[in-house]
Amino acid sequence: MNKICIISLALLLAACASGEANTSNTALNVCLTQKANAAIQDGTAFTTPIKTLAQNISKECLKKLALEKAGLSEESVSAATNVLTALKAMKAE
Repeated sequence: MNKICIISLALLLAACASGEANTSNTALNVCLTQKANAAIQDGTAFTTPIKTLAQNISKECLKKLALEKAGLSEESVSAATNVLTALKAMKAE
């Protein structure tokens, strides 16, 4: 009975880990596609060597996803909102 429980637990943990990897890969692919489409739209895909552009896009997406996973995405939006609000108030004075 104990062996069955241990095996079941191991399989459950493996399934959870692979599910998280799939979610991460999906998020990375979405980000890469969005950045690539933006590069096509703004023309940089036609003026920058593909390898350089791919490296830049990859770095941007990896940083973005790492910050989101660390919980800093919402925090940074809040901080930016506060800074912009303060700057607008100073300019209005």
